[in-house]
Amino acid sequence: MSHPTPRTVRYDRRAGTVVVEFTNRSSFAVPARSLRGLASASEREIAEVALLGETRLYWKTLEIAFELGDLMEGLLDHPVFMPGLAKAAEDAQGGKGEPPTAEWVGPVIEFLAANLPGSRESGWQHHFVTAFQIACEALVAMGQADETIDGAVPRENPELPAILPRCDDVAVAVIFLAAENGLITFLPSEDIGPQQPLGAENESLHQPPGYEKWAAYASPGVASLLRMLGLLDGNEWTAASEAIFWRDNPVEWRIDFTKDSRFLDAVNDACEQMPARIREEVERLALVTDEDIAVYMTGDSEQDEGASKEWVLRMPPKTHEEVRATIHWIRRYDFDALFYKSWRIDEGWLTEDEAKRALEIFNDALAIAMRKAVAARMYPHWPHLAE
Repeated sequence: MSHPTPRTVRYDRRAGTVVVEFTNRSSFAVPARSLRGLASASEREIAEVALLGETRLYWKTLEIAFELGDLMEGLLDHPVFMPGLAKAAEDAQGGKGEPPTAEWVGPVIEFLAANLPGSRESGWQHHFVTAFQIACEALVAMGQADETIDGAVPRENPELPAILPRCDDVAVAVIFLAAENGLITFLPSEDIGPQQPLGAENESLHQPPGYEKWAAYASPGVASLLRMLGLLDGNEWTAASEAIFWRDNPVEWRIDFTKDSRFLDAVNDACEQMPARIREEVERLALVTDEDIAVYMTGDSEQDEGASKEWVLRMPPKTHEEVRATIHWIRRYDFDALFYKSWRIDEGWLTEDEAKRALEIFNDALAIAMRKAVAARMYPHWPHLAE
C-alpha cells in the first residue's frame, strides 16, 4: 500500500465528501459526486460506502469499487465495476457487513446470562425492566432459552438457530444491560478532563481527537465485548457506534440527532420508500372503527398487548370518545413497534426476512424519533400518530 492502513470510511452528507480515517489518525476526503458512477446516485446509495480489505472502497448497491491509492492520487474516473461485489464483500466481513459471528456470539450469551437477575439453574427474571426484558429476548433469539411471562427459562439443550439476531440489535441489548448494571457509565461533557479519574478496574472510552467527546468508562469485560461487536477500535468509538448510541441516547451525552443531516435524510428515505405492507399496517393502526370500540368495551380485544392492563382496569374509559383515545394510545406503541422491527437508519425499511432477525428494542430513542417525524410528515390528518 502507498497509504496508511484505513480504519473507517463514512459519507459526510453535510460536506458531500467520502472520508477515510487511517490508523495513524490521519484522514483523507474526496467529493463523492466527483467519482465516476456516483454523480447521479442517491444519498442513500452513496452512504453505503464501506472498506473492502485495506485497499478499496466499495458501494454495495452500485457494485462499484475504487482503489484508495488511485483516489489519493486524484484518479477519480477509474472505478472497478464488480457484479457480485456485495456478496463478496459480505463474505469477507462475515455477512451483512457485520463482525464475524464466531467472535461475538459466545461472549454475548455469557454476558447476558451472567448479568440478568437469576441464573442458568433457576431461569432469568426481567422484573419488567427494559434492559432485562431485551436481554431475555436476545437469549431466546439466540436459542438459549424459552420465553416466559416474567423472563426466560434456559433450554436443556441450547442450540444456535440457523439465523441469528442482528448484530446491531445485540449491541444495543449489551449496552442497555451494561448500563443498567453499572458496568458502563457515561460522562457528561463538562465533567471530562485530561486527567479524568476512572478507576484502575475500568477502561476509558472516548471519541478520536477532533470529534465531540462521547466519554464513558466501562469494565474490561464490557469494553472487550464492544470491540467484538465493532463499536470500539482500541478505546475509541467507531463510526458504527454512532447510530447504536442514538438508539440508547444516554442522557449524560445530550445527543440531539434529530437535527443531524443523516437523520433528516433518513426521514426523507423512510417516507419516500415506505413499503406497501407498512403503509397498510399504519392505516390499520390509525383507523379506529365503531367495531373496534365495541370489542374493546367488552374486554375481549386482543389488541391491547402494548397497554398496561392494570392501568386500563384501574381507570376504565366511560364514553366512546374515551375508548377511542385509549385505543389511539395503545396503537401508537404498535406503530413504534413497526420501526423497532422493520426500520434501521443505515438500511431504511428492512425486508421481511431481515425484519425477522430484528430484536424488538422497545424504548429505542432513534426508532421513536423516526416514527414521530414520519407520522408528522405523512399523516398530518392523524396527529395522534406523531405524539
